[in-house]
Amino acid sequence: MDTGYHVGEAAALPGLGEVDLRQGHYQAAARRLATVLALSREARARTAEFAALNLLGEVSLATGDHGQARTHHATALALACHVGDAQVQTRAHDGLARVHHAERDLGQARHHWQQALTIYGQRGAPEADQIRARLIGASEDRQRSPLR
Repeated sequence: MDTGYHVGEAAALPGLGEVDLRQGHYQAAARRLATVLALSREARARTAEFAALNLLGEVSLATGDHGQARTHHATALALACHVGDAQVQTRAHDGLARVHHAERDLGQARHHWQQALTIYGQRGAPEADQIRARLIGASEDRQRSPLR
């Protein structure tokens, strides 16, 4: 769908990509989010670009492509740090933590969840409770596992 209004398209399409992702339609989500990424970069729509990167990271993690998931989340994190977008930073840290957790790199998972928790805590965000629960789970995993 090319309306010629790329900023509007870039703003609307991440939500549709997220719906595809949550419904398990990973190929459709990846295609839609790749379009969002291209449109957002063309239109310099940073919010949409950040959303697309983090969602593409989630799609990649869901399909088992940990390297690509890490790349997407790390890119989102670097860009968000550059512009000072705390919300995107927390989502990227959470995504990176989930990638490391899936790879059984529990130390790095805890590091990224701690970073997310620090930012959420500074903002008084309710998402902090989810991150605390993930940190507790990672601590329990570490106690059970001799890995890293």
